[in-house]
Amino acid sequence: MEERSDSEPTPGCSGPGHTWAPEDAWMGTHPKYLEMMELDIGDATQVYIAFLVYLDLMESKSWHEVNCVGIPELQLICLLGTEIEGEGLQTVVPTPISASLTMQASGQSPENFLACF
Repeated sequence: MEERSDSEPTPGCSGPGHTWAPEDAWMGTHPKYLEMMELDIGDATQVYIAFLVYLDLMESKSWHEVNCVGIPELQLICLLGTEIEGEGLQTVVPTPISASLTMQASGQSPENFLACF
């Protein structure tokens, strides 16, 4: 998204690339975005990233169904969905490129880490 001087940063987001412009206002009223906000997991940046991945799966990749699940132990929002109706469930973990997904970073034992998924 292009940086504009008349836009304001998204509340809770820091760093370049996250701007809030009037044409983006629809996002704050989207039912799935509101559902992700209600999970109270992570910060606004994480919800923003998860919502963009959700939109990509549903609109660009035409997945059949995508639901969001909060994992409080890891402070993650995961997306669970099926590409094609009747196929197996897939887990997508939207994270910033700088995120580290190791068992050591999570503070969880291997069994607990895998049980979250």
